Amino acid sequence: MNRQLLVAAALAPAFCLAGCGTPSGLVVAGTVDDTVTSLAAPALGSPAVNLDAGFVDLTGPTSPVTGRTANATSTVASALGLGTSVRIVAVGAAVGDTVRAGQVLATADTRTQAAQLAAATADAAVAKAQVGLLGDAIDTTYDKQADIEDAKDTVRTAIDKIHAGQKQLRAAERKARAARADLVTKLHAMEALAANYPPVVPPGSDIPPEAALPGIIADLKAGIRKVDAGLKKIDALQAKLATGLKKARSGLRKLEDATAKVTDARSNLRDLKELAALQAEAMTVPIDVVRAQVTLAEMTSPVDGIVVSIARPGDQLAPGATVATVREQQPSTVTAWLSPAQLAQVCDGDSALVTADWITGPGVPATLTRISTRADYPPTSVPTDEVHLTRAVEVAFTATEQLPAGAPVEITIQGCRPSAPATIPNR
Repeated sequence: MNRQLLVAAALAPAFCLAGCGTPSGLVVAGTVDDTVTSLAAPALGSPAVNLDAGFVDLTGPTSPVTGRTANATSTVASALGLGTSVRIVAVGAAVGDTVRAGQVLATADTRTQAAQLAAATADAAVAKAQVGLLGDAIDTTYDKQADIEDAKDTVRTAIDKIHAGQKQLRAAERKARAARADLVTKLHAMEALAANYPPVVPPGSDIPPEAALPGIIADLKAGIRKVDAGLKKIDALQAKLATGLKKARSGLRKLEDATAKVTDARSNLRDLKELAALQAEAMTVPIDVVRAQVTLAEMTSPVDGIVVSIARPGDQLAPGATVATVREQQPSTVTAWLSPAQLAQVCDGDSALVTADWITGPGVPATLTRISTRADYPPTSVPTDEVHLTRAVEVAFTATEQLPAGAPVEITIQGCRPSAPATIPNR
């Protein structure tokens, strides 16, 4: 093609109005794209089972992340450290299987969570029993003045438990502040990565996909908010425990003074019962946390489709790592590259026919659905019919059927403009 015709074709608009030309039957090479959805491993943290577990979540449960990719599988970097690793104990599908949305694809090991749940349940039962014991002590003050000594023992036990609770709350506060600082550091790192994402991610890099960054940043912010709420609750409980400790000591002195002060002791026992009820309520938090994590252990397919890859039983995965990828069952997209001269013959919405030696019949109908707004260097793996093509425009066609991903095809486009005959300028 001479320089004048090349310039004229490059300046031609990428779209035209109806009726601007007749079909030209332009034939180009193309490749079938691949659209897959990735199922990410959850972050199964290891919360403590005592009071601090009610307020501190060092990892925060991460919902499975899904993201669309082209010709690749998305993997979130394990280096983020958003929780302990996940061990796969069972898978519910194999590569090539057709699955439905909501079908369980993999199950993580929950033995640690089961042990934590048993311990947390036992601690909650003890805390609840303490409320009942204090209630019984209050009833006893109405019945027998002689039971004051037993009431003294109860108060002393309550004081010891308050001391233990204060110690636990102080430990919880230290953990919460350390966890918050860690989450803030990770948040700043992810925000910096999102603002300066490298144009090309080196193969094998731990850098997460750019599409996954908003979800990671949102999870980190949610974790910070959760820790802040826990710190606020810890402060409130510390104040209540301090007040309760003061009342308990005062009550113990009154019990030691005389039997006549049983009424005062009863009032103090009621205060202690309220504190014990608060403590018992707090003990249910770690139970809820562990149960929530157990539900994350069953990872389900987010879409209908065919399994492209899936982890194996025994695999140890980092939170956010890809457990499985599912190719969605939907009409395929075919990508091709057009030279400026070819681009001058087509319009958005043109009809096309996808053919290949492995396609039976006349071919698969398709529609030209996207024309890039700029010319780029085509990948070296892209076949073209112009040996000296250096710049081309990427176009996409939506087929009426699902085609094998990555397969090379030939596309016949019923263009909207006739091709212009090449002319050789006079020298």
